[in-house]
Amino acid sequence: MYRDSSEYERIDKLAIDVYLDYGINSFPLDEQEICRKLGISLVPYSAYEDDRDLLLKKSLKGFMSPPFGNKKAIIFYNDDLRIMKSWGSVRQTIFHEIKHYVNEDYYEDDPEDDDLAEHFGRFFSCPTPYLVKHNITDVNEIISIFKVSSDVARYASSNVINRMKKYGKMVFDYEQPLIDLLDNRSK
Repeated sequence: MYRDSSEYERIDKLAIDVYLDYGINSFPLDEQEICRKLGISLVPYSAYEDDRDLLLKKSLKGFMSPPFGNKKAIIFYNDDLRIMKSWGSVRQTIFHEIKHYVNEDYYEDDPEDDDLAEHFGRFFSCPTPYLVKHNITDVNEIISIFKVSSDVARYASSNVINRMKKYGKMVFDYEQPLIDLLDNRSK
């Protein structure tokens, strides 16, 4: 499905807002800490060994149980690396579900929105403007710095290379606050 680039820009802005609103300023991202700040509980499938088949039937990778009344949202995620292949893939699932939470689209069952959640997860875990500003395009370097899967790293690298061909090392106005936050983290 073709998506208008403004939809992806909106998702990028949403990810940047999470960084800024919650003071996230280090890599690799700590998914446990981020979920704690957002008020989301994280539960691995391994915590429910007896119900594992039910969880896998719901989703091979993971899913979110939305907030209800005074109950927190819960992200259930598959932590079996025989299925998920890498911890980077597990983290991508968690970040994908965080998009549904912060975008408040957890009650919608629109499979076409999953590509936006995947994009959010990739951008959130290794933000394109940071990669552009620091000229990080090597897949192995991206994996090392951001602890992402090889699929996410290849996507990020390709995205950065294509963007730099078009815009050079330019950072868009809406991205600058993120760069400021990340570049000033050690000062």
